[in-house]
Amino acid sequence: MDNFKKIGKKIVDFLGVFIPNITFLVIFLTFMVTIVSRYFFKTPVTWSYEVSVLGYMWTMFFGVGKAMEADEHVVFGLVYDAVKPRTQFIFKVVYNTFLLILLVICFVPCFQSMVGKKMVTGVLKLPYTVVFAPFMYMLAEIIVRTCINIRNAFKEYQEGGKES
Repeated sequence: MDNFKKIGKKIVDFLGVFIPNITFLVIFLTFMVTIVSRYFFKTPVTWSYEVSVLGYMWTMFFGVGKAMEADEHVVFGLVYDAVKPRTQFIFKVVYNTFLLILLVICFVPCFQSMVGKKMVTGVLKLPYTVVFAPFMYMLAEIIVRTCINIRNAFKEYQEGGKES
């Protein structure tokens, strides 16, 4: 079981760190090619916008799990930080439970929509199933991380956050 966890962690780390770094590098290089092509060769590059958009999407889709793992996603903590630990626990559980329910509800329709698409991108002619496959990975990873957040909220509350 420990080997399975280690392999799973390595795969998630690869998808959550290495792939976003590569896609961000692709965005940067595409941007540079566009600038050089437009201003030095006076010829626009038709594929640059599409590559940049796809690179940004993939960076976001693969990187969001790492942001959740590190608890570095955007939050509005003004009210949360002002309440007692018991109320913070309730906020964490309610928020993560609603998020989990919504993500589970949307997973199957999103998957069916992605698989059912016969469309291709405008310039590169990539199938939408390939382009949006990382979205399904993102949904699955957020579902798993949300379950972990709920478990951790209960663990933290039982270990020491019982002051009300």
